[in-house]
Amino acid sequence: MMPELTRTGPVPIYVQIKEWMRQQIQSGAWAEHHKLQSEDDIAAQLDVSRGTVRKAISELIAEGLLVRSHGLGTFVTGNALEQPLAAQLVTFSEDLMRKGIAFETRVLDQSLIQPDRRVASLLSIEPGEQVFFLKRIRSIGGQPVVLLHNYVVHKRCAGIETTDFTRYRLFEVLEGRFGLEISWGRRSFEARIADQTVAQLLDIEACSPIMYMEQIAYLRDDTPIELSDLWIKGDRYRLSAVLRRGDYTADATGYVLLSASDTA
Repeated sequence: MMPELTRTGPVPIYVQIKEWMRQQIQSGAWAEHHKLQSEDDIAAQLDVSRGTVRKAISELIAEGLLVRSHGLGTFVTGNALEQPLAAQLVTFSEDLMRKGIAFETRVLDQSLIQPDRRVASLLSIEPGEQVFFLKRIRSIGGQPVVLLHNYVVHKRCAGIETTDFTRYRLFEVLEGRFGLEISWGRRSFEARIADQTVAQLLDIEACSPIMYMEQIAYLRDDTPIELSDLWIKGDRYRLSAVLRRGDYTADATGYVLLSASDTA
């Protein structure tokens, strides 16, 4: 039900619309992930300009109650942060920025190290070759949400260790300062239990559920440039995907159809 707007009172119309939307969300009338009507439709029903509606929505996005997804519309946010299972290589910080969610970064370590066998193997570097190691915590509203370990092939970005990573994001530096063209990546997700170290850094109890993500980023020539290990609070995180129904083919669905002999 649309609100009755007071058009001659002291409260601006966009504020009235914003507070009506807030009440719809807080009352549960608009559930998590509810898709709002288009700004044009809302404006027409309320007999106001689209700019007025957009201002109300933008302020609720800034507060974290709504999120705008390019090409899809505006949705009510959930209590958990969502990481899209999508074809785009979007970093955790880029996703927060796109959703208008403010965050803080604390750098715990940045140094040149000799990687262990796993890191060296995944980055396809020779034994003894140095990597740049970056350890950070990202917080939202003063609460730590994600612990990040990043390993970067140092010979491709010598001098990166002098960067102030409380001010700059890693991919921003790799692409902007060093001109590296990050082309694609591979991610894997795993449910884990927080050990004592991770639990302390994320301000949770030891053995609490967390989401672990491993990501390898590749350059245009298909050589790996960066490996990420992320530990994300389990109660603040979920995976999501937008799925489109098209022609039923193996390529479209990703399923492998077995022959009768395979299933015997």
